[in-house]
Amino acid sequence: SFSVFQNTYRCARLAVGATLQLVDAVMSGKVCNGMALVRPPGHHSQRSAANGFCLFNNVAIAAEHAKLKYSLQRILIVDWDVHHGQGTQYIFEEDPSVVYFSWHRYEHQEFWPSLKESDYDAVGL
Repeated sequence: SFSVFQNTYRCARLAVGATLQLVDAVMSGKVCNGMALVRPPGHHSQRSAANGFCLFNNVAIAAEHAKLKYSLQRILIVDWDVHHGQGTQYIFEEDPSVVYFSWHRYEHQEFWPSLKESDYDAVGL
């Protein structure tokens, strides 16, 4: 599901831009580390479809940006949210250069996104 409001696209672009600025600031040494606390979060958005109130997958875009611009060969994505970020998982599940770790609520497929791959014993999916 995805709802579009007057400023949806603008806000989603700002969230992506802030995340890319953070990558550049860390990689250039302007800051030692950082965390992008942006809305919308993006982690439900998939490669070719908006999902779960997420238009763009900010962290996936930032990871690809870091790989291309800074030649990073390994990236760790830690997703801490009440919902499983299945979009990020699906985007990187075949990419050995990215490790995706999701810490989320799970109630035996009764809590959105209600996927088997959101289960506590789902590893390497």
